[in-house]
Amino acid sequence: MVKSRLLALFYSLKEIFLGDVSLYASALTLRFLLVISSLLLFLGFLASFFPFLNQEKIMQVISQLTPTYGKVFINKLLKIYKHREIGSVFSFFISYFFLVSYAKAFAKAISLVLKEDIKLKETLLWVFIPVYLLGFSFFILVGSATLSLLQSFIPKSLSFALGLSKPLLFLPLIYLMYWFFLRNTLKPLRILETSMLFLVFLMLLNFVFGKFFIKLISLNPLYAVLGSLLSFLVWLELTFSFLLGAVVYAKKLR
Repeated sequence: MVKSRLLALFYSLKEIFLGDVSLYASALTLRFLLVISSLLLFLGFLASFFPFLNQEKIMQVISQLTPTYGKVFINKLLKIYKHREIGSVFSFFISYFFLVSYAKAFAKAISLVLKEDIKLKETLLWVFIPVYLLGFSFFILVGSATLSLLQSFIPKSLSFALGLSKPLLFLPLIYLMYWFFLRNTLKPLRILETSMLFLVFLMLLNFVFGKFFIKLISLNPLYAVLGSLLSFLVWLELTFSFLLGAVVYAKKLR
């Protein structure tokens, strides 16, 4: 039992770093950047409705920091914000479309990893994405608030153990994501094992990158600024690689 899992783990790591998993992860990274861009556009329009934000003053400050030719672009943005109602609706549907498109790409990547077709109903996919995102946000918000409240009441000797339990907040969310795509392929216990493996991968990845940034900032703050975007892209691709690598692990144990 232990030997088969160790062999499956070795095989999944081999596929992550030497196999085709990294190629699929690169494609997912590109798709995810489109999702982030569309969400930032939607949040930008949404922020324009906040009474304590004055877009014209913000744009004036930005225009003072940009070169002369940047003022033309700023003026174009101000014209767009005058039609923020239409822009908000349009950017919402664009974000929605990119999110569903990303989910389809993720399902395709899983199909390639498993070497079998993952069939998803189109209607169910369009319903699952917003429900999952709302549930994700609510669960993380309530869970983080609960842990913070508990931390203020428990003894300091137990606060460290409570801090270690914070990553477990993501386990039900990770399980639900895997379950949606793999419910017809893997048994629930195998999906749970896959989710736990990815969570361990993610914790180790965040630990390494956290140490890397601390070292980078201590050397020179400028290095952190210049390397932040590149580091984020590397972290994102490795995250998707481990996300698919956990599926490889489950496939090897079937």
